[in-house]
Amino acid sequence: MNITRERFIAINKYVLIVACLIYVIGVFSPAKYLQGGLIFVLGVSLFCLLHIPYFCCRLKQAAHLWLFPLIMTIVWYRLPLAKNPESGGALYGITLLLGIMPFVAFMFGRSEEKPAKKERLPIVSFRTVVQTVLFMTWASVTAFAFIKGTRPDLFFWAMFHVGTVALLPFLFGRVICGWICPNATMQDALYKNMDFNRPIANLPRAIEEQSRSCAMNISGPIDKTAPLLPFTLLMCWFPMFFAETVFDLTAVIWYPIAFMYGLILLSPLFKWRKLCANFCWLSSYRALAGHGSLWRIRYNKSLCKQCKICKAEEVCPFFIDIRNQDNEMPASCCLCFSCMEACPFDGVISFRRAPEEKARVKAVGRAA
Repeated sequence: MNITRERFIAINKYVLIVACLIYVIGVFSPAKYLQGGLIFVLGVSLFCLLHIPYFCCRLKQAAHLWLFPLIMTIVWYRLPLAKNPESGGALYGITLLLGIMPFVAFMFGRSEEKPAKKERLPIVSFRTVVQTVLFMTWASVTAFAFIKGTRPDLFFWAMFHVGTVALLPFLFGRVICGWICPNATMQDALYKNMDFNRPIANLPRAIEEQSRSCAMNISGPIDKTAPLLPFTLLMCWFPMFFAETVFDLTAVIWYPIAFMYGLILLSPLFKWRKLCANFCWLSSYRALAGHGSLWRIRYNKSLCKQCKICKAEEVCPFFIDIRNQDNEMPASCCLCFSCMEACPFDGVISFRRAPEEKARVKAVGRAA
């Protein structure tokens, strides 16, 4: 069987969708049954969708990845996460089938796709591994809390907020939106590869224009053209802050679950990451703190060829037009490095300023 790029995406996409349905049925319904292998089905399907250019032309390696869900499902046959282990025979069978189908398809299929000319950046490969592992961790903790009735999720969410509020924004800015958030992982892997007419394809112009307005001295005269955070993003912070305060005081488990699942379910209504860019309250105060973050991607404008080949703003989940930035990425950047991969020239978008860029920035600073 010939496995085209589109067929490769479709196989992983539909396996992921079915796995999500089985997860929801097993965890949130009276069944209270989850096979450990299903967590690996979620992880491997997400990982394949995050690495489409690499795996769609290396089907045997993709098949070897799909061995993990098969092995884990068999190993945990008698050790499911369940209140009544005898109640989930059908769910176990479906979980096993979800691992077998892509394994067989990729092991015996053939691909005519050619490897990409430009290898994936190591930092991007590392990011997708972190995304996948954290998504699997979140799904596991949620399942354990609901099925066993204990509260490990309290510690999980406590560490989540300590890390993403008190530490990470000041070091890496809005990194939560590129590396940590389960909804971001689902969007990058699944929703980005779903072809359908979004009910809210175009946001009102007043909302769109918020992210294109000029900021005043966020990073000094050099970066006064960096886009402001959308006002709607900040407005969403107020009601959600009080909602989370209620959760913190009462420890009602439904708040963090309903919030994250709400994001995941609402996301297909908008274009890729538009919900994150304009309405997600979790990213708002993290991005505010990120205005002074220590580590940002540098745009070496003096080295840019203005070739317009990369179309970096099209691969950017937050629609940042790099060519209109003067020196470094604004606080709305989520450090996904998609722009760095899209640029055909080395050194234009990098982790540090080039010597030529340092000289240009000094000249602009003196002129200001």
